[in-house]
Amino acid sequence: MRRILLTLSIIFSFSVLAIAQAVVFSDDFEGYIVGQQVACQNPTDWTTWSNAPCGPEDANVSTNFAYSGTKSFVIVMVDDFVKPLNDITSGKWEMRFQMYIPTGKGGYFNTLADFAGANSVWASQAYFNVDGTGTLDAGGVSAATFNYPHDTWFQVSSIADLNNDLAEFWVNGVQIYTWQYTIGALGQGCPLKLDANDFYGPLQTSADEAYYDDYQLIDMIVPVELTSFTGNVNNLGQVVLNWETATEINNQGFEIERRTESSEFRTIGFIEGHGSTTETQSYVYTDATAENGINYYRLKQIDYNGTYEYSDEVEVDVNGPLTFDLTQNYPNPFNPTTNIKYSVPETGNIKLSVYNTVGEEVAILVDGFSESGFFEVSFNASGMPSGVYLYKLQSANSVQTKKMMLLK
Repeated sequence: MRRILLTLSIIFSFSVLAIAQAVVFSDDFEGYIVGQQVACQNPTDWTTWSNAPCGPEDANVSTNFAYSGTKSFVIVMVDDFVKPLNDITSGKWEMRFQMYIPTGKGGYFNTLADFAGANSVWASQAYFNVDGTGTLDAGGVSAATFNYPHDTWFQVSSIADLNNDLAEFWVNGVQIYTWQYTIGALGQGCPLKLDANDFYGPLQTSADEAYYDDYQLIDMIVPVELTSFTGNVNNLGQVVLNWETATEINNQGFEIERRTESSEFRTIGFIEGHGSTTETQSYVYTDATAENGINYYRLKQIDYNGTYEYSDEVEVDVNGPLTFDLTQNYPNPFNPTTNIKYSVPETGNIKLSVYNTVGEEVAILVDGFSESGFFEVSFNASGMPSGVYLYKLQSANSVQTKKMMLLK
């Protein structure tokens, strides 16, 4: 059982039910050159129907409209642009993106169970017609219809549950249809596999113009069930993070990230996970470099395949020491090393020295300018005889002295 000493710590805690999804791939197209083709710039992640990046089917990067940042990619009548998904055969997956279609224009999106040129197999396909209506081929021709808004961004989501042979299609937060995945787009049947998404100009006229942004492939199988995540400040001014998991699946570990109110999140540490387990696991990480004021922490849980997801944030208020203080060394008696903790409430020059009983200075542990904060130093007395020693902390305005015993 963990004991929390409220006299020494400031506690912030909450429960996190689960890390429910993991973003396997995402692209907001901000890293591309405007006016140039996407797959031509990034053939690793994108291609075309003919597997010919830089060819006429490749989509262009545009600044006409953007959901996040300043860029998106646009599909016009000559484009046939593909995101390979590389033969996924199990799990539950969401393909999510933002879409913008100007008035009088239309677009198209499909999910392929097999991406193989003329031998490709469609799992579903959606037509976004120029009049603001849509048609979904899923388990049969025109299995469902829907409406979508022109001249504004809306979200499109295609879900493939390969473990249960089910599929879903969502537009603008509304579930349009659900069906048996292996029936295929037109009822022709398809393998229980997820291989690609295709963005196409279906009319092959100037009416084809659709913009896409923030594409994500999301693993919807819960990799880690995180049951608690807490942060507290110890008597050294360090932030101690504790979290527990109820279950773990392929959990490589956790990156610990921190930000302040004026900075972005950055990684400050890593703790290895327990792989796959159904037993409760406890973790602890100590941040000795937290800044005074509000600090925000989150966990980036990473699977062995590189899939990751973020926890919610923990907010911890780190207050600097209010007093000039020198604590009792530990251990005491000691042989030959001991630790000495002290706190400094304001910046300035300090000195921490060790003296024998006749007042001779035998060691200087700290001597110079110090920021305010909590500190700890180690004293090694391996070359000194047994006996009682004094250690003294002094600043321009304060002095504190304590005894310690070296016992060899």
